Amino acid sequence: MAFAEKLRDLREAKNMTQEELAKYCDVSLKTISRYESGQSKPRYRKTYDALAKALDTSHDYLVTDEDDFILRAYERYGAKGARDAKELVDGVIGLMAGGELPEEDKKAILDAISEAYYIAKNENKKYGSKKRK
Repeated sequence: MAFAEKLRDLREAKNMTQEELAKYCDVSLKTISRYESGQSKPRYRKTYDALAKALDTSHDYLVTDEDDFILRAYERYGAKGARDAKELVDGVIGLMAGGELPEEDKKAILDAISEAYYIAKNENKKYGSKKRK
């Protein structure tokens, strides 16, 4: 089930309006509407945590491993890091989509790629080329 569906189902099960949820989580009504329509997802872990608390669920229920990887990239490297991470995740998902890999193997692959990504990012920051004049 996609994030948008989970969010809407949980909110409706608690008999909350989008406006009430938005107020509780300190985001706009438009933001909640965009989340529930699948147009966007939270960019910050604290937003997922606020949604989870408001809806009496866990962070892990709302956030997929892939989304969590992108969130961590955003927190560590900003918007460009998040875009790079999303591109990487989309490529890996495309690679694994047609296969018969068990979920735990897919998670292990994503964890290994995540670690390699962070090592490469840190090495690039440490040894990256200097701008030329």
